[in-house]
Amino acid sequence: MLYHSRSIYGADIAVSGYIIVPPGTPPKGGFPVISWAHGTSGFNDVCAPSLFNNLDGNGGPYLTPDLGDYLSAGFEVAATDYEGLGTPGPHPYLLGESEGRGVLDAARAAADLPAAHASRTVIIYGHSQGGQAALFAGEIAPTYAPQLHVIGDVAAAPATNLTVILANSASGSIAQSILVFSIPAVLTWSETYRDLPPSDIFTSSGATLAKQLMSQGCLGQLSNAILSEHVTSQELFAPGMATNPVVVAHAKLNNPGLARTQAPLLVVQGTLDTTVPPALTDSYVQEMACPIGDTIDYLHVPGATHGTVVTQAEPSIVAWMTASLSGAAAPSSCGLPGDLGSTASS
Repeated sequence: MLYHSRSIYGADIAVSGYIIVPPGTPPKGGFPVISWAHGTSGFNDVCAPSLFNNLDGNGGPYLTPDLGDYLSAGFEVAATDYEGLGTPGPHPYLLGESEGRGVLDAARAAADLPAAHASRTVIIYGHSQGGQAALFAGEIAPTYAPQLHVIGDVAAAPATNLTVILANSASGSIAQSILVFSIPAVLTWSETYRDLPPSDIFTSSGATLAKQLMSQGCLGQLSNAILSEHVTSQELFAPGMATNPVVVAHAKLNNPGLARTQAPLLVVQGTLDTTVPPALTDSYVQEMACPIGDTIDYLHVPGATHGTVVTQAEPSIVAWMTASLSGAAAPSSCGLPGDLGSTASS
C-alpha cells in the first residue's frame, strides 16, 4: 500500500507498507491491529520490506517474527516501510518522530481500507530501529493519531540513548560495525533537519564518502563496504562532532523516554545482545521511562541475541498482547528492587 503521512515539518508525504489480514470472519468492529515497525533493513528504496525482495539471501522482508502466531491470536498486521524507504526522498534513519508517524499512519491506513476489516484498536510493536520507532509512536499517539485506540506498545531491543551512540561514533577506537548505524543516522539527519548542515558532522570529504558507502545497497552491503574499505571515524566525522551543541540537541530529541507514554509498555531485551547492549536498555527503563511515570514491564531474555530476542520472547509478547486486548491490568517493573530485567525473565 501507499498511504498518507506527515514529515516532521508537516508536509503531506507518501509512505509505503503492507497489510496482512488473518483468515476467517473478522470480529465485530474489525480485527485488532499490530502496527509493526521493522528493524534496520537498509537505506535505499530497494531495501523496503514491502517489496518482498530476498535481499542478501536473508529470506525476504523484515516480517513480524513468528507472524503466524500473531495472526492465529486474531491480530492483523499493518507494516510501514518508513518515510523515504520505498518512496522518494531520504529515509530519516533513527529519527524517532518520522518513524513514529509512519507507524501510526500505517494503522490508520489499514482502518481506512474496507477490505482489510481493521479496527482502530492498535498494539504497536517494533524491533531494534523499529523498537525506537515503536516507543516514539507510543509517545506521540494521543496527539498525532487520537482516532486510534492504542492499548499497548512493545519494543524489542530498542535503539535508545542515541547520545551515547553518537559519542562512541566519534571515538577513534570505535568498532567498524557501529559505523553501519551511525553513518546513515547522522547523514540522513543532516538531509532532514534544516538546522543541521553536513559541515557540523562530517569532514570536508566525509559526507561524500558516507553517501558513496550508503549507495552500495542495503544493510549487508554497507557493512561489507565499511569493512573492506577500512573506513574510520576520523576520516568521516569532523573533530568535535559529538560535542557540537546542534548535533547533541538532535541526538537528544531522538532519545525515547522524553515524553510519557499513555499506553502500557512491554520492553524485551536479550542478555547476549551486542548490537543493543542490555546496559543501554536498562538505562532507558531505569533513568527515562520509569521516572516519567510510564507503565512498563521489562523482561530480560536469558541467552537471547539481538536477532533471536524476538523469537525467544514471542510467547511472552503474544500473552502480553492478548492480555492487553482483554483489558487486563498491565504489569510494571518500575519500583522493583535490583535489576529490573531479572524480576520477570522470559
